[in-house]
Amino acid sequence: MSVAPLPPTSGSRPADRRAPDTLSDADLVPFADPDAPAASGAETPDVPRDLSAVSTRELRILCNELYQALDTAYPPYGVLDDYEAVVQAITDRESRAAERSETEQLREKFRDNQAASRFELFHDGVMVGYVKYDLRAGRLRLLQTVVGSAYLRLGLESVLVRKSLLNAHRRRLAPVPYCEHAQAFLVENPHFRALIPVG
Repeated sequence: MSVAPLPPTSGSRPADRRAPDTLSDADLVPFADPDAPAASGAETPDVPRDLSAVSTRELRILCNELYQALDTAYPPYGVLDDYEAVVQAITDRESRAAERSETEQLREKFRDNQAASRFELFHDGVMVGYVKYDLRAGRLRLLQTVVGSAYLRLGLESVLVRKSLLNAHRRRLAPVPYCEHAQAFLVENPHFRALIPVG
């Protein structure tokens, strides 16, 4: 037995059927702007102009955020350039850290030669540099930093000055930087200025 459909009655429509020319908000399909940050799935982070002021940890976080912004169908304009700049800054810092690790082996061979009034740095039994000092009334005057010509490009001046300042601090002496290398070291490393007496 088959049931025949009822013919539509004129003037009335079923409640669940609407005319094809009328649309409601539910019928509209939302289209997102591909350039909008919300559409890309990740906020585009602000990249500072001076990356040298940003810590290495913050650079790595920024690199990850930029990569997430790039890993979308429509990455925002300029994110690739920012990403490459951050990656380059991280690479530069890693290469400088590798250079410093070479000089760290030399730091273990540091000694105070009180008879000659100098701090000496040795590598494989050979003195590679020294800091000449004068000690009077609890003040350690750093007079001259000398590094052998074969070791000039290793940055040993800063190693010598750092070790000299820490040695003076350990002995409760007040270091006074007369040497130009010591003064340059304090400009580059302002946190060591607390060891220098005022006045």
